[in-house]
Amino acid sequence: MSTALGRSLNESSGTSVFLNEPFNMRNGDVDAAAGHVVRAAESLLSSARQPVIVLAKSMARFLTGPVFRAWTDVCSSVVWCIRDPRTQISSLVTRTANDLFFGVGSDRLKQGDLLPSHLAAVTEFLQSSELSTDFSKTGWRAIGAHFADCAGRRPSWVADGSLFSRMPDQFLPYLCSRLGLEFSDRMIDGWEKPFVNVDRFYYPEYDDAGDAWVKQAATSRGIETTESPPLEDSALPDALRDHLLTEALPVYETLMRAFYAQDDLAQYGLEPGRHPRR
Repeated sequence: MSTALGRSLNESSGTSVFLNEPFNMRNGDVDAAAGHVVRAAESLLSSARQPVIVLAKSMARFLTGPVFRAWTDVCSSVVWCIRDPRTQISSLVTRTANDLFFGVGSDRLKQGDLLPSHLAAVTEFLQSSELSTDFSKTGWRAIGAHFADCAGRRPSWVADGSLFSRMPDQFLPYLCSRLGLEFSDRMIDGWEKPFVNVDRFYYPEYDDAGDAWVKQAATSRGIETTESPPLEDSALPDALRDHLLTEALPVYETLMRAFYAQDDLAQYGLEPGRHPRR
């Protein structure tokens, strides 16, 4: 969803570049990330007659508190791209099960194929592995901490995935008005601009279209609504269900309350009553 939002905003009329994950599991350094930005934008900088807009997407969990603060201090604004944790965690569980059972980036298991054994293995991985400790891979603890740090310090806007995918003709004009971007119909359908995936800097042979984590957003020409209904809470192992209900959902609701506190939502048809909640 966040990759799709980056591609969508990259279709504004301004000169822009979308950089996917300047911070990732290989790099948590501000100077290295800044180098990635310069490398991604250098071809545009040499010929641009106006400032180049840099859209950089990063996962919250890959930024420590001090790094997040240093990075956002030089950003004009911050967008929090979130989804209902029931949907987000169901997707994460499906993708992680594929990685664990069939290899990183594979796409053999669909959500409806998940067995209790898959859910147990994924929960153990998310709870106590080298890549995820105490469910850090879901991102919600980091999102909550960064959002609290950002409050009142930097302009900050919430992009809920459900509104973005189901009501793009209302949500995107609103977000563009806040970010100082000119809305274009191409943001909804007709994506043309490529995006720069930092993984290619490390692995030139990396193929976005072959990676199940990003291939849909990487190969799409516009916004698609393809989400499956979330897994039932009762189907989740106890530890994962507890994380969902006691940590992820409260952070999500905090951000959504901040979003709906904006005074100008009604003119875009984004009143709380129109939010398609599950």
